[in-house]
Amino acid sequence: MSTAPAALIAMMILSAAGLLPALALIGLRWIAIPLVPLTGAVAAAMAATGYLAVGGTFMVWFVGLAVVGVLVVVAYWVTRPERRPWARPARSQTPLAGWHRITGIAGAAAILASCAWCLRDLASPTVGYDARALWLTRAGWFLQSHHQLLIDMRDWYLVVGQSAYPPLLSASTAVSWSVTGNHSMRLGVVVIALLNTCALATAAFALVECGRRLATRLSTEGAPKAANPGRAPAAGSSSLNAGRSWVVVPMVVGVVSAVLLIFIAFGITEPFMTNGYADPLWSLAAVGAVAYGLQMHAGRSELGVVLVLVLVAGLSKDEGVATAGALIVLMAIRGLMTMSAGTRRALWWRPVLIGAVELATIGAWPILMRLIHARGQTSSFSPPGTMVSRAHATADGMAPYLHVLVLAAPVAAVGGLLLSRARRRGGVANDWWGWAGLACGLLAVGGALVVGPAAIGPWLVTTVHRVTEFPALTGWWILATWAVVGAAQAITRLERTIRPLDGAGAVPTGAASVGLAPPPGTEEGRSADGDASPVPSPHIPETQ
Repeated sequence: MSTAPAALIAMMILSAAGLLPALALIGLRWIAIPLVPLTGAVAAAMAATGYLAVGGTFMVWFVGLAVVGVLVVVAYWVTRPERRPWARPARSQTPLAGWHRITGIAGAAAILASCAWCLRDLASPTVGYDARALWLTRAGWFLQSHHQLLIDMRDWYLVVGQSAYPPLLSASTAVSWSVTGNHSMRLGVVVIALLNTCALATAAFALVECGRRLATRLSTEGAPKAANPGRAPAAGSSSLNAGRSWVVVPMVVGVVSAVLLIFIAFGITEPFMTNGYADPLWSLAAVGAVAYGLQMHAGRSELGVVLVLVLVAGLSKDEGVATAGALIVLMAIRGLMTMSAGTRRALWWRPVLIGAVELATIGAWPILMRLIHARGQTSSFSPPGTMVSRAHATADGMAPYLHVLVLAAPVAAVGGLLLSRARRRGGVANDWWGWAGLACGLLAVGGALVVGPAAIGPWLVTTVHRVTEFPALTGWWILATWAVVGAAQAITRLERTIRPLDGAGAVPTGAASVGLAPPPGTEEGRSADGDASPVPSPHIPETQ
């Protein structure tokens, strides 16, 4: 079977394994499209872990986990019919409800077209050195007998020195080889590139969602409360109505920012995006986890997106394990801080339990590697006397790849001074959460370089471009988020300047003195860290 149809079949099999779990976690949203194959890839990684730990065959584990996932989701929907994606309660409409759906469709189409254009590099067949020596080689191991797999993982005489790396890429490739009969490295590279693109599309769509939510909040800004709550407001009382089409500018900026982020991401991650390396996948998945878990409204659907993304990051590479673990801790802390005092006392265990399950899932593979004494596991460190010089060399080596932070830092400082209230009222979390996630990833990678036993010079030359992808991409995402928030605030200022000062359309002084006002009839619900209330606003549709 040729590569193109084989890759299509492989992605369909991965998608079939992840379809129902993804829909149960996320619902019927555009973002579910790229997350479905990523969920299947997580199932493949868990199958590889179970196969190595217990025995049997890899594909029996994969099919078995997929079937168990289907049964669990069906049982959940039978017992909780209100949680079925197609059984959602009707939501109140805003003047921008139609634009909200149109922008979702346009954003999804623009992201798809941009990703397809950038994937043209796959037309030139390339296989990276690490892809050939590690990720694709191990894919063949998973299709061998359990006894032979243990030998391959342990034998120190084999050339491959990083056998203990997490299994997601190799396991996904093994699934594609098994179901298609095409055991070529070319197929493995294409499947990995498609998974990379799915992770990028997920992170980019967060900007579309950010623009839609800001515009929806903006469309209800300053609407006066009716004296009689049961009475509909008078005609024209909404400060911004469908006739003022420029209110959709934040939505447009969100779509444009998402498309630009895709081109920037391909520029940062190439040639590794399309030559079989694992670095783009964990980096892009971690960026998406920062976007949905530390910057967006912490709703049930967003938590489902984060669950898939942190597992993808943590099951792809060692750097992803460390970064995903730090992000899980940050998200658990944010989950506790965004609860009201009463809710925190009663339900403090929920974010803690979710974080513990995520940590256990990504930590199972490293623990298993220690138990079976896999090749590549080491406890040695560089001598303490060399760590200062290694830290200087690491900073010098990373600096050329992190120029975006020189731009993002002052933009974030100015935005924090001028746009923080607009950002908060628009449902976007405090910018410090994003910077905390970026710092955790940077420290995880930089710390490994500083304390690791390998010679720092050659190590930096061969890896620094790849290991700085996450902080660089997160810096660009932070900039794009401020662009969307700035567009929303600019429209707010413009609307106040040209708004007719008639009795019905006038805005109360208190509402006009700040940025984006909360939707009428809802509480602002700010938390101690400046996040929006974790209770979804009924004015913000969560569908496409």
